[in-house]
Amino acid sequence: MKKILVIDDSEVLRKITSFNLKKAGFEVYEAVDGVDGLEKMKEIMPDLIILDIMMPRLDGFGVLKEKGQDDSIKDIPVIILTAKGGSEDERLAKSLGAKMVMTKPFSPSQLIEEVKRLIEND
Repeated sequence: MKKILVIDDSEVLRKITSFNLKKAGFEVYEAVDGVDGLEKMKEIMPDLIILDIMMPRLDGFGVLKEKGQDDSIKDIPVIILTAKGGSEDERLAKSLGAKMVMTKPFSPSQLIEEVKRLIEND
């Protein structure tokens, strides 16, 4: 079973995302912020990460920067889920290694499709 790590400071969003991913047959782990997320990445070694941008302690851009400097986790694909819709944020996220940027609110079925596409192409 493929493992997905959901990193978001919103408990409601984590639960909704996790519920939909589990329903689609994935093993799902959650992290409450970027610091927690980086620790769990190394511990779990997920097949894909779903990452929020605006979080306390370490934001999504910081997570992408740190992840990119760690050979053990740098190749794990990342989907950004953000309330900040903007081409500048999207460019920055992609330049830091994100495979895709989706704006909240998002369609759970579209997210599942993208997760499957990225994992199968890995």
